[in-house]
This record gives sequence, C-alpha cells and structure tokens, in this order.
Amino acid sequence: MNSQISMQLLPDTGEKEARILNAALSVFALYGYRRSSMEDIAKAAGMSRAALYQHFRNKDDILSRGVEAFFALAAQDLAAALVPARPVVEALREGCLSQTGGLAQALLDSPHGEELMSLKLGTTQDEITEGNGRLVSIWADWLAQEAGAGRITLHGAAPAEVAEAIMAGQHGQKMIASGYEDYLSRLRIFAELMARGLRP
Repeated sequence: MNSQISMQLLPDTGEKEARILNAALSVFALYGYRRSSMEDIAKAAGMSRAALYQHFRNKDDILSRGVEAFFALAAQDLAAALVPARPVVEALREGCLSQTGGLAQALLDSPHGEELMSLKLGTTQDEITEGNGRLVSIWADWLAQEAGAGRITLHGAAPAEVAEAIMAGQHGQKMIASGYEDYLSRLRIFAELMARGLRP
C-alpha cells in the first residue's frame, strides 16, 4: 500500500487487533471502503491474508469493530474530560475534542471521506446508535451533576436534551467543516458558545 495516507484509530499498543484496525482505516482513507480489499488491509498491517482472517471475517466485520473501538475510546476520553467542577468552557471544549481523532480525520481529510460518512447509514448503524447513546449518557450525567451543584444552568431543559443538543452541534460542525483542522477550530468555537449559554 502506498502510505501517503496514514491514519490511527487506536493507540499503538502493539496488539494485533489495534494494528489491523489502524491499517484498515488508512486503507479505507486511501482507496475508499468499496475498493479496499482484505489483501490491502493485510499488507498494510504487515501480515498475511490468512492471518488477518484469524481475527476478522471480512471488511464489514473490521468496520463494525472499528466503530465500536472508536466509541469505546471516545467514551473513555469524554468521561475523563468531564471532571466535576472543571471550568465549564474547558470541560465543554475537551469534551467535544474527545470525540475527534483518527476516524474524524479520515472522514474529513480523505478523498473518500464522503463515502466513509455514508457508511454510517448501513453496516454500522447499530454500533453508531449504541455508541452515541453512551456518549449522550455521559454528557447528561455531567450536566445533571453540574446543574445540581449550581455551576451551570440548563434553563428548564432536561440534561439528556442538552446532551443531545451538544452531540447534534458537534455533528453539525463536522458536516460543514472544510477539513479536520477546520473541524477542530469550529468545535472550539461551538464549545465556547455552549459554555456561555450554560453559565448561571
């Protein structure tokens, strides 16, 4: 594989599954999902195709596990960002940025980003719905805790409603961003505006 696009979905732990998922993301970003083959992914991961099949059944399996891994890491990073009593603008900014990374970069900077974004409507819809639900729950718990302590105000809205609005806003920034760096910049602005609206 020509390594002109190299993406990282998961931290490089040396584990085979992480290596495969990172290689697959790079291959999908370079060739697009439909044109990528298990052979391409095996080569990028530095293993034989037979070895790859010991870990994953097919491309759909890799994609589904990759989405699950993304949301697991995003949930972990989001929970770490939303520390009780953390300054609101800082918590919102770090919370929003916790859901970026290699997958978002592949979606926004790859020439095949539009195709990759459209995949969420098919194979991985269940994983995305479940993952987003976990993130909304983490946001909602933090919002309820901070509102209960008087550090923010929800203006009569339920914590889950505000959490869903934050998630929708993050998604909206991704849809209009011209690239990954622009997306990060827009998220920072969005977080600042949300923080102003939540201050008591």
